Amino acid sequence: MVLRKFTAFAGKTKSILAVLILPVFILQFNSCSSVQNAIFTSSIDPLEGPALLEKEPSVRAFLENIVHAHQDYSITAFERTGLRSQFRRTRLLTHSFFVIANNNSMEDFTLSFYGSNIALSSEGVWVLNAYADMSSYIMYRNDDNRWDVTEIFQEKTIDTRQTLKNVIARIDKDITWWWRAHISRSRPYRDNCNTALQRTIVFYDD
Repeated sequence: MVLRKFTAFAGKTKSILAVLILPVFILQFNSCSSVQNAIFTSSIDPLEGPALLEKEPSVRAFLENIVHAHQDYSITAFERTGLRSQFRRTRLLTHSFFVIANNNSMEDFTLSFYGSNIALSSEGVWVLNAYADMSSYIMYRNDDNRWDVTEIFQEKTIDTRQTLKNVIARIDKDITWWWRAHISRSRPYRDNCNTALQRTIVFYDD
């Protein structure tokens, strides 16, 4: 029992330290590209930001194809911790992403908005099947919820066609990724993963 309590306390402490230290760490290494790339590839996706930016036109084309065949797809929305080591989601470290499901093949795709660099602000990019999104979702489906994944808007049905058309429109506007966008919402051309989802999602009853 004592060991169990100590392990739980250690896990919570690790999460709290991650939440407190990450902003300072980002600021400290804001100009160090090698450190930024190492954090990016280990915590988001094996591809670095510039490579994901190069892939964004193909992501756009993929979404356009779904828009044309929207009756064959459905979308759900999720939140998870920003870091795998977090104990639970926090206001500053919560990540939002879409899951697009092919209703015929039952294949799932994740879609989310990221910054192309580990920095407080950087060029934004929409990413399909980012490693962190897909792995956290798969673990969630397999009853391993260490990323604290939660489906949001469960009581509503998302309009696949209009939502993805909105995402495509945001891609065309070259939106800047800004870490605190969900706290200061007065900048329409700055988003993070959370505000990007909120500004693009459309429900059938809207």
